[in-house]
Amino acid sequence: MPYFTLFMALFFISTSAIFVKWAETPIEAVAFYRMLFSTLLLLPLIHLKELLSLSSTTIRHMILSGILLAGHFWLWFLSLDYTTVASSTLFVTASPIFVLIGNAVFFKQHPSRKALFFVGVALIGGGLVAYGDIAVGPRALIGDGLALLATILVAGYWLLGQHVRTSVSTNTYSFGVYAVSSVVLLLFSLIQSVNLVGSFQTDWKIYILLAVFPTLLGHNLFNWALSRVSASIVSITILGEAVWGMIFGYFLFQESLTWIQITGAALLLVGIGLFLRRNERDIREQFAKQNAATTAE
Repeated sequence: MPYFTLFMALFFISTSAIFVKWAETPIEAVAFYRMLFSTLLLLPLIHLKELLSLSSTTIRHMILSGILLAGHFWLWFLSLDYTTVASSTLFVTASPIFVLIGNAVFFKQHPSRKALFFVGVALIGGGLVAYGDIAVGPRALIGDGLALLATILVAGYWLLGQHVRTSVSTNTYSFGVYAVSSVVLLLFSLIQSVNLVGSFQTDWKIYILLAVFPTLLGHNLFNWALSRVSASIVSITILGEAVWGMIFGYFLFQESLTWIQITGAALLLVGIGLFLRRNERDIREQFAKQNAATTAE
């Protein structure tokens, strides 16, 4: 059941780039209203008793997670103004590398040399995508950089979710994180003097679609899965978003793809996929050794 849920969540989360491209309002407004509507739609589903009983540590982690998610959305939406849906989505799917680096640093799950070799393959692929975007223009390269920063932030979001979701229900966790993101994005919109009232009147339908499909049926399902599978498995699934991004960009927005970009995309996806496969094997071997040592004692 978790894997079927991950497959469905992947499709829904991949629709985000479509709606963002269709929006006519500033990206600050798009990101804020997406989170606001997502929070409001979850409100009837949360248990107030659980929300009020959260520990101070859990609350701090949820606040940090919400800040990271807000930053991720803002940077990624901004990247779509500079580069193609395909390139932006492709860089965001590199999040598994940063998730696994985080697992190594904070949870002592160290990748092997073979796993690191596959990271190198993925990095070469990402470099080819960026090189292909140089031909498009410097704006595309800026977009790639913004998407990469967004990737680092969402990796932190998944890692925190993996930790917090062991003790907090899906709806309560998502509600708290989305509420924090809404506040952060509201403050940022006000600092940028964004006309939120006018933006709402223009794109309110887009905002609702963003809240329902990529957020509640995408991110929320991933949050549900985090209590049943590791953040690494969730990251593996997100690799498919790059494929959907290319398909949507090509057919809906007539975005052209060069052979350099296609080759780079293939290397990036293969590199990350092999890295994750190898890393999961390494983790199983580490657990086996630990269990053997414990049994021997």
